[in-house]
Amino acid sequence: MAISSSAYHTNASPGEIQLAKFNIFASDTTPKFAIGTRVSLADGRVFRYAHFGAAVNNALLVAQDISETGLGNTDNVMIAPASAATTTDGTVGSRFIQITLASITANQFAGGYLHTQDATGEGYTYRIKGNTATGSPVSGDIRLELYDPIEIAIDATTDFAIVGSMWSNVEGATAATDTIICGVTTAVQALDDFGWVQTWGPGTVLVDGTLAIGDVLALSDGVTGAVHLLGGGGTDVADVNTEPLVGYAMHIGTNTEHTAVFLQISP
Repeated sequence: MAISSSAYHTNASPGEIQLAKFNIFASDTTPKFAIGTRVSLADGRVFRYAHFGAAVNNALLVAQDISETGLGNTDNVMIAPASAATTTDGTVGSRFIQITLASITANQFAGGYLHTQDATGEGYTYRIKGNTATGSPVSGDIRLELYDPIEIAIDATTDFAIVGSMWSNVEGATAATDTIICGVTTAVQALDDFGWVQTWGPGTVLVDGTLAIGDVLALSDGVTGAVHLLGGGGTDVADVNTEPLVGYAMHIGTNTEHTAVFLQISP
């Protein structure tokens, strides 16, 4: 997996492109649109422009690489404004926060989301425009730039987490590992390619197991990027809890083959 240095993001509205520019099977070596750009068709299908952090086949569920683009609950590493290299960082109205984080590359979190989880300034979501690499503005720290101004000032007690861009650095989705599903591939994609994933409406997906029309489907826990019957046909609640819902079967499904699925991932 690798963070793309050429991918770009936007906070523009509404984030759609003209249909004439849309090629469902595109495999671009350089990005033609902002990551997450949306196309909706008259038949109800929806597609998003994605960056592929690994080679992936067509008709597979994909998800962001959480280990590279996300950060779990983190405490005591935000720098209070008075101690920051720029003392307005972290204050109300600012769009910058200084954070102590090791081994972070430039724009690793670009397009993602900062969630304040506990203590000062908790309960807010801020979209991330970009970040410096570790060592800037000072040794051991990064500077996070947000699209949104800070609503309540942060301090060293602020707990936070980062969820990566939904359609950036994606790979084949795997249960219990990379499960923030963002769509189904429409074409074969190479490492560091850009192209479209389908997020809503009738699509084609790899099957794990046997499916009947109308079956509720989830991410397979046995085959990367495949769908299977919700719970995998098991009776343990844990089977349901760890496998994100994808949609429902529009046709019968045969193991290792592909079937029609009404995708319900992102409208």
